[in-house]
Amino acid sequence: MEMSNTMELRPEKESLGPEFLAEQARLPREEWDERFRILVAKKSEENQKVIAEGVEEGPESPEERVFRRYCDGLGLDEESLHGKRIVDFGCGEEGEFVKYCIEHGITTEVYGVDAQVDESLVEEKFKKHLVKGYFEDEAPVRDADYVISVGAVSNEIWGGETQGDIEKILARAVDALKDGGEIRMYPIQEAARATPLEGLAASRERWKEILDAFAADHGVEYRLEPRDIKVAGNDNDIILESVLVMKRKHK
Repeated sequence: MEMSNTMELRPEKESLGPEFLAEQARLPREEWDERFRILVAKKSEENQKVIAEGVEEGPESPEERVFRRYCDGLGLDEESLHGKRIVDFGCGEEGEFVKYCIEHGITTEVYGVDAQVDESLVEEKFKKHLVKGYFEDEAPVRDADYVISVGAVSNEIWGGETQGDIEKILARAVDALKDGGEIRMYPIQEAARATPLEGLAASRERWKEILDAFAADHGVEYRLEPRDIKVAGNDNDIILESVLVMKRKHK
């Protein structure tokens, strides 16, 4: 069963909190709040600019861009990550999030696992932190405060079809948690009512089936916490993006 929402978005998004975003995305266009109309219009303009001109990367380093994307999607910040033990399922070939955390003194107990990691190219100071492997098989460390994933696990379901063993992945994540730790995986996507997409509708339903069954079988509880509205594609499809938050039930 899904837990109730308790976390707010980052400060710049507080006026458009998670419940508001979810509510508006599920309304017909003619019933939208003016604030939501403005948000969608702005994101539609940005989307068309990206399509026409390509992505503008800005002045940040690749590691900083990835770190900010992780924090925004996962609903975390530097303070909540400070000194924590973190495992990143699907850290990517470069492991930018892991590197940023270490190099900026956020935490030295951060580890990434990905089949794309080229261990021969990993700098010595990161070698124990970036592991080549499959997160379906085993997490690189245990007793984690957070097991996170951005993009990797969420891509295992598409169009309602399961590409990987989601139950096994979630079980490995739960096994890696310390008492009181959390799993956070982003994005779980849902098409807005104004721009229905059959593939996302099927994917969202499949996620619900798997999560309900897994929660019942493994003694965990979960919630899907709305994080942002994405506008994508030539038709400006509107997508509600949520983070899956899972933890063990208190005994």
